Amino acid sequence: MYSDSQSNLIIIEGRATYERIVSSLREVEPDEALSQIQNFLKIYPEFAQAHNDLAVLYYQAGNGLKALAHYEKAHKLDPRNITFRKNLADFYFVELEWADDAIHTYLDILKDNPFDVETLNALGTISTRIGRREQARQYFSRTLQLDAVNSQARQALQNLGGALPEPPQPARISSPVPQAPAAPPVAVMPQPPVAPTQKAPVFQEPPKSPEQLHRQALELANSGKNSEARRALQDLLARYPEYTAGHNDLGVLCQQDGDIAQARSHHEEAFRLQPGNLNFRKNLADLLYIACGETEEALKLYLQILGGNPRDIETLKALSNISLEVDRPDDARSFLESILKIEPWNREARESLAAIADAVKKVQPAPAAVRSADEIYAEAQRLVQQDRLSEAHSLLEELAHNYSSNALFHNDLGVLRYRIGDIEGARRAYERAVELQPANSNFRKNLADLYFAELGMTDEAIQIYLDLHRKQPRDVETLAGLGMICTAVGHPEEAKSFYRRALEIEPWNADVRKALQGL
Repeated sequence: MYSDSQSNLIIIEGRATYERIVSSLREVEPDEALSQIQNFLKIYPEFAQAHNDLAVLYYQAGNGLKALAHYEKAHKLDPRNITFRKNLADFYFVELEWADDAIHTYLDILKDNPFDVETLNALGTISTRIGRREQARQYFSRTLQLDAVNSQARQALQNLGGALPEPPQPARISSPVPQAPAAPPVAVMPQPPVAPTQKAPVFQEPPKSPEQLHRQALELANSGKNSEARRALQDLLARYPEYTAGHNDLGVLCQQDGDIAQARSHHEEAFRLQPGNLNFRKNLADLLYIACGETEEALKLYLQILGGNPRDIETLKALSNISLEVDRPDDARSFLESILKIEPWNREARESLAAIADAVKKVQPAPAAVRSADEIYAEAQRLVQQDRLSEAHSLLEELAHNYSSNALFHNDLGVLRYRIGDIEGARRAYERAVELQPANSNFRKNLADLYFAELGMTDEAIQIYLDLHRKQPRDVETLAGLGMICTAVGHPEEAKSFYRRALEIEPWNADVRKALQGL
């Protein structure tokens, strides 16, 4: 894995392609322009300008939802671009009538561009529309301080009843270039002559930043020049020994070249410098597991990753592989089942589960009349699909009793108990599932929802959701759950905050947007 600097290199490479596309868009119909930019984004999904332009086309076509998604994506990819920020703010106010969001975005622009007259006028206009007349006067007055003849601000202040400053007199405007004095100044002491043999001064280029050196190394690596890339990264780290991404990428190259000792040294240094970086931690764990054979050390790292990212498929897969290697089939089965909870279509995980079941049968063949746990569970799922809940409930009760350490069976038993009206029984089953597998966010969400919706245990539900939010701040289900609970207990402002955060991550989420608009 390379660091995020690769995405910057990809954007640079795609710029020339996009410029050619834009130059041809003037000659095509809007639908064809949409199609060309969409195809470009399939190859360069992180190209902010293309998202902004696609948003404009969607807006012109009347598709506000997709326009919003791409305006927000452009802003997210290039948050300092003033054009993208203004487009997003305008869309918030004009199309969605989200005045507070528009004001917040424009104020953010004003922090970086305090003399931007267009932003000041926009803030004044929005403030006028929502009845904040005094704030509007302040914004328009500031505009006239910077641009005394600005007609929009002068007209707006007249409408607001504000005093207008006098326009400047032409004679008072000073020249931007200092005028030469009437007579040349007299030197106090003559300057010594320059010797004929004296060399002209040599101007050296300023030293390159670590980002520039890193980009050059990545270009070499992407061209297949690993040796040159390694030397470039070594030179970078000699100058900037704490540049974390350089250590990570040098570790990757060393591992590819079979230099495991150096690879480990650099991966450990990257992890030491930035322990919160998920990619750096995964790279170190993968190296320890695959190249060094240090299974226990790798297992500790993977479990740490899973604690903060319980839905990370790569980590669950690695843990299932390690569990099989150390002869822990039940643990492997649990990790694979977690993968299928997140990605029910994951064929590799399903095949691995079937292989584990076959291996268990070969080692301990069951009597012909006795079905395996997997067969009983599959039968219970079929009964649920046929709405034969009582029969499915009996089978899950049997599974939970016979395989008491299997968290999935307890969780699903809780679901069935809830559906047949056994609320207290559902609580016991959910709590047992969470006790067995506390890192599983689905099990904890089920328990929190039951606490809140059926048992009136609001504080306990909030505590579970807040803990999930700390570990997975970008989980939309968790944010929506917190928004729902805050709404129910009479805290609309906190609810709005959670819903807005969810929409920053998934702008297209209609349910969250509807909940926010209902506040």
